[in-house]
Amino acid sequence: MVLMSGYLYNRAEFLSYLQPGEQIADPQLVARLFNSEGPDFVKRLNGDFALFVLRPDENRGYLYRDHVGIRPMAYSVKLNAIHFSTDEVGLCRALTEDYNIDSEYLLSYFKLTDYRKTPDRKVYKLMPGHYLEISKDGCRVTRYWDPENFRQNKNLNQAQMLADLKSILQDAVKIRCDRRFTAGAHVSGGLDSGFVAAIARRQFAHQKDFIGFSWSPKEFEMPEGNTADERELVLSTCMHAGIRPVFSEMDSNDFPGIVAKYAENYGFFSEAYTLDQAVKFKTNLIFSGWGGDEFVSTGGCAIEFDLLRSMNLRTFFRRHPLFPFRRFARTMLSCVIHPALGLLDKDVRNTLRRNGRFIRREFRNSDKRTVARFYFITSRRQFHLGMLNCYHLQNRCENWTLSGYRKGIEYRYPLLDRRIIEYMLKVPSKLLWATDYNRPLLRLISDGILPEKVRWNKSKNDPAYWRYIEELFARVSSLFIDETEIWEKNPILNFINFDLLEKEIGNLKPHTNAFKGADLFRGLVYIKAINDFTNSYREGSRYGSNLTTTIN
Repeated sequence: MVLMSGYLYNRAEFLSYLQPGEQIADPQLVARLFNSEGPDFVKRLNGDFALFVLRPDENRGYLYRDHVGIRPMAYSVKLNAIHFSTDEVGLCRALTEDYNIDSEYLLSYFKLTDYRKTPDRKVYKLMPGHYLEISKDGCRVTRYWDPENFRQNKNLNQAQMLADLKSILQDAVKIRCDRRFTAGAHVSGGLDSGFVAAIARRQFAHQKDFIGFSWSPKEFEMPEGNTADERELVLSTCMHAGIRPVFSEMDSNDFPGIVAKYAENYGFFSEAYTLDQAVKFKTNLIFSGWGGDEFVSTGGCAIEFDLLRSMNLRTFFRRHPLFPFRRFARTMLSCVIHPALGLLDKDVRNTLRRNGRFIRREFRNSDKRTVARFYFITSRRQFHLGMLNCYHLQNRCENWTLSGYRKGIEYRYPLLDRRIIEYMLKVPSKLLWATDYNRPLLRLISDGILPEKVRWNKSKNDPAYWRYIEELFARVSSLFIDETEIWEKNPILNFINFDLLEKEIGNLKPHTNAFKGADLFRGLVYIKAINDFTNSYREGSRYGSNLTTTIN
């Protein structure tokens, strides 16, 4: 028996298992592969999947999770039974006895946490690229995909690398296109989402409207002094690719209800509104550029370390001239000295301090391993592996899988195709040194696919979006102030410093500028969201699990 949540994208590689003209479903194909090749058949798959394979004659079962971890899978062993689900929160809720929630699970906005945590410490996430074998002898976890085994190909040249990557990237989008769906895509002013959206649009040319969903506000005046408006880049990408742009119209009437549904959106408030827009436009498949920064588009500090290690000083100083010296010194500190010594940059420390302002001191420290994988990077290879292993990529994917499922919407992440990750680990850093600009690969590969205005835009900042969000938080947080006494009575929120919160509220002046009061406003919104999540968790609300099973 095979249970499956997800999709296989490389079915064409397994034609030898099919009769001419035979059409079978993905779980049937999985069964044939397993029967033929055994438990390690999964190594050959390319897809987003969570699988359970049961062998009744052997009294044995297997849980599988895809290579990168796009599809969620959680499990727990209790009273000689294995319980598993693609909905970790639903599984925790079903098995809990006291309704307590691990505080580390709730603190992900306020600090860098171990994103592998679930609400219940006895429920574990099956890690990407692993399978769990279940038998009368117990459970055994096996890693079937290890990216660390991929070594640099020193014979690669830049022309070959660009040709290979362009082919893989385009195919990664193409194989994820399924005409049973009505597709759309995220479109920002960036390279990753724009490239994915443009290629996907070509595959869905039969659709009259292919919607490009932007988090940027439809109606919002640019902050004074800012000239860059990402909405112009979105419009340029959409016009070039034949995409219909749709901007966010979320306002202070919508926002409180979205905040209260933290159990459904996991704090991705802007994406929760995008899902509502997708339902309105009858779109049930959304392409995303998520993962591009971590693999294809990377080119920042990790490369600088490789330049120095290889003593390629001419290229390093061409990229970072000694003068003006202050700028050079900042680069050396942030990109080289601080990571090597395991020290956080001043700006990072300030951000973490601000985010954790209303957390009691004993709960404030971030997870050391997560911090190291984000900031203490001393090679590009280490950067790729760290981003893959620190679980922040998978955290968003699994949350959006569940949020989308409740709305009948699937997500596709072509830039997290395992072939791209494997290829980038083989690319020597020297092939990225030929250019003096950041994010070089997609700038070159996207020639003719993205408009020149977007290809050569160097800023990733969207001032209109961030000011719009700050103002939304400021307006809506005032509605939550009267609830703080209720929150304080919630024992699960024992990590909140309510004394400081009440003091800051008391010092709040009427008509406080949204930017100046940002820490307090954001604190109020997220504490409200987490409080409502804990209430729904205790009340046993339905979480929309799409594959929850117990095997004795």
